[in-house]
Amino acid sequence: MALISCKECSAAIAENAESCPSCGFVFTRSKTKSWLEVFGTISGPLILSAAGTLLAYITFVHQASTQETQELQTMVESAVSNDVLKERTAVRLVSYLAKLNKISPSFALSIFGTVARNNQDEKLQSEAYDAVENLVEEGSSSSARFDQHDQLEIFCLQAALTPGQYWRQVSLHKIEQYSTDTTLKYLAASKLLALSQDITNPQAAIDILLSLPVRLNNPDIIERAIPLLCKAIKQRSANSSGSDLADYLEQIASESDATQRDGLRSRIRLYLMRALVTKDQSIRESSLQEIAQISAANADLDEDTQRLFDSVVRNLEDVDLRNAVELARTHLALLKEKPMPRVTQPS
Repeated sequence: MALISCKECSAAIAENAESCPSCGFVFTRSKTKSWLEVFGTISGPLILSAAGTLLAYITFVHQASTQETQELQTMVESAVSNDVLKERTAVRLVSYLAKLNKISPSFALSIFGTVARNNQDEKLQSEAYDAVENLVEEGSSSSARFDQHDQLEIFCLQAALTPGQYWRQVSLHKIEQYSTDTTLKYLAASKLLALSQDITNPQAAIDILLSLPVRLNNPDIIERAIPLLCKAIKQRSANSSGSDLADYLEQIASESDATQRDGLRSRIRLYLMRALVTKDQSIRESSLQEIAQISAANADLDEDTQRLFDSVVRNLEDVDLRNAVELARTHLALLKEKPMPRVTQPS
């Protein structure tokens, strides 16, 4: 065993001795820091300030198996903020760690989804999309890497973030096929609705808001989609007449179930959506007339229709569109003065 000199009295002692047997001097030995501790010391001041903001956005909490993994995930979560540089760093770091199996695919997916929803920088959203694609590709040989909700999140992120309309429709079709029960259908519609508010591509928002999960889920989902669709159409082109969307909405409105209350509520909302997306005055007036007739023929829908008008007006930015909703109120009031036969369900 090697001998060293005591720093206090210069006596020869063993190199691993805790104290000097001659003078009693106690040695303090420096601790070698792990790469994680070094990383935390250097980057902590840069990213930990975002921890408070992150907690409101993290959508999935991974249960770590070791203290090192827990500390690492805390740092990655803290990097997800409203700062593009920090979020880009988070996406790249998480991608690298997921590839090395240092963190779970589910946790990595939650970070990518949070970045996609939390930042409207096109380049960053593109990086988040590529990261999701790489994560899926790496896990393609093992379906057990993702649970039901993870898989649905993947389809929704692919639909929202892909720059190609063809692949967007492919992803939306996958969502339709995958959402086999009421819970998944509602979750899919809610995810798509939230993503439509955050993505920067107006055509992507339009495609999502007219997708089957959103428009056929329930009347309340459709109601929330109306102002978002109007905004996306305005962003797409100020010169667009919206006639293509109006024709499409007329088709799906006429196909909605008119034999039960929720079906009629959905039909009213789809016709209101049709009235607001077009610049053709005749199409707008015919759509508003349809709303008035349905509501006037079903007295129990009157309160719901008035609440719909209030909700949409409150959330619309365009003054002309708010005026169009008020025009619908006028149509309804006029029809009330001339009562129509109530539409009843067939026996």
